[in-house]
Amino acid sequence: MALAPALGQDPDLLLGDLSAKAKTYTAYEISYTSTLVDLKNDFELTQEGSVQIEGDRFHLDLGDYVIYCDGESVWTFEPEMNECYLDDMETMREEGMDPSQLFTVWEEDFRREWMGRAQIGDKDCAHVNLYAGEDKPYHTLQLFIDDTALEIVRIVMKGREGSDVTYTVTSFSPSLEVKPGMFTFPAEKHPGVDLIDNRI
Repeated sequence: MALAPALGQDPDLLLGDLSAKAKTYTAYEISYTSTLVDLKNDFELTQEGSVQIEGDRFHLDLGDYVIYCDGESVWTFEPEMNECYLDDMETMREEGMDPSQLFTVWEEDFRREWMGRAQIGDKDCAHVNLYAGEDKPYHTLQLFIDDTALEIVRIVMKGREGSDVTYTVTSFSPSLEVKPGMFTFPAEKHPGVDLIDNRI
């Protein structure tokens, strides 16, 4: 059942409801498919991933690499090379990468626009665009929201350099069991790992 037109066409109200629901989650897990389209170089890459999130901490598994974040530091591990890059979380946020803000990113200073409705798979979704300031590596976020369940179905990130990334949620669990150490890189499990510290 779709929302009444007055509510459905108010992106502020819809995103406010989405934020309110997201703040009830203590820890959650999302599985998704991401598709990178590099328009400039005529390149396309599709990957499956999963992310576990608690507050500003997360564990992101993309297969080719795994990212751990304890809220302050970020470890990006490449299993094939047995290399791990250590960065500050603030640096990663400036580059536009912070899965922990997936359900609250619109609370930042974006201009919002109601775009209508769109069918994503079997879901009838509200489509809202967020337009970013010059400080972001992308100019637009396209949000496709199941406004009955108040859940994100798809996010399209339109990059300034000619690359677009589409994230489509395949499953969502609002009840994640948080295990000790799951948000920090377990160096002891990777003998001989080359740890490269990029922090200033």
